Amino acid sequence: MPTDQENILQWQKTNDPQLFADLVVRYQPVVNKVVNQYRTVGVSPATLRAEATTQLIKSFKSYDPKHGTQPTTHVWNNLKKVQRVASESLQSGHIPENRALKRSTFTIVRDNLEDRLGREASVEEIADEIGWNKKEVARMSHELGGEATASKASFDFYGNAVTKEHPDKALFDYMYMDVSGPEKVILEHTFGYGGKPILNNKEIAAKLNKNEMWVHRAKQRLSDRVKSYR
Repeated sequence: MPTDQENILQWQKTNDPQLFADLVVRYQPVVNKVVNQYRTVGVSPATLRAEATTQLIKSFKSYDPKHGTQPTTHVWNNLKKVQRVASESLQSGHIPENRALKRSTFTIVRDNLEDRLGREASVEEIADEIGWNKKEVARMSHELGGEATASKASFDFYGNAVTKEHPDKALFDYMYMDVSGPEKVILEHTFGYGGKPILNNKEIAAKLNKNEMWVHRAKQRLSDRVKSYR
């Protein structure tokens, strides 16, 4: 039977969702103990559990046997951060408990989806994965990362400097529903869809783990489609 160390290292290589689920279940007793240990008056157990689960996943991602620590020790060290987060949440007093839980849930689902895809996920992909509507995903993206609207864009769809919305944006709105995941990400970062910030070609390429020329060519293909719509 594989050890925890072998399972974690195998998951790091494959992002196997079943292996990931097994690991989360395997370490639930540790999560439960941390939630009970760091329970703070005024901070709900649900918020503590969401943060503990986030730290658990981070520990799976960062575990390296070369450091000489066992998986359980590494997990415990990461879960100690729950106490700090709980204290900060209590002191700030401005984030509703249910919203804090949704933030943690969103972050966990998005990060694991992007690990599987090997690139940034589109709003639609995140919505399908988490079971929310796209409007709620967009609002959460805005809360977590800030938003630059199309009217404030520094670059238009073609990579040219602009100061106002491109006249073809309505066509791109329509086209968004009929393109691939990476192409959706390009459109999102071009027009600020779904709470995504406006980025230039080089920045978009980094989000997609592609080179800048690939993004340029993808934009050209999308541009040709717009021309065909006309």
